[in-house]
Amino acid sequence: MVSRRQLLVVMAAGAAATSVRTPAYAQQVVHIASDAPERKAILDVARVPVERRLGIKVVFVVERMTVFGVWAYAAMHPRDAAGKRIDYRRTLFAKDFDPEQDSDFVGVLLRRNGAAWSLVEEAFLPTDVFWEEWETKYKLPRAMFLTD
Repeated sequence: MVSRRQLLVVMAAGAAATSVRTPAYAQQVVHIASDAPERKAILDVARVPVERRLGIKVVFVVERMTVFGVWAYAAMHPRDAAGKRIDYRRTLFAKDFDPEQDSDFVGVLLRRNGAAWSLVEEAFLPTDVFWEEWETKYKLPRAMFLTD
């Protein structure tokens, strides 16, 4: 006869074994909390190209941040170092900025390699639904990009 404790040990071992080999289709989209360590790492990677384009230090107001397996998506609004809306006409991006068309939005797609995140795609002040291409190209779930 198997004791209750032995049964629980066997069940726990089985659950651990199946979680290691979870197929991609069974993974879940996880929303990253504002105090999660991953959040800072993702934002630090996203900040580099935005600051390079604008020529100023930025902070982000995050609209959405999700992780799916080794993929991360962040939807955010860049702000100046004081947290105020950026006047893009006073940045390095001024000659390319069209206030009638450009958004005040940045979307980034990152991929984790070990403990480090790297930028895969960036949508800087987009005027269209950029993430649909990423969804198809990288076979990512729509829930990663859309608000529940």
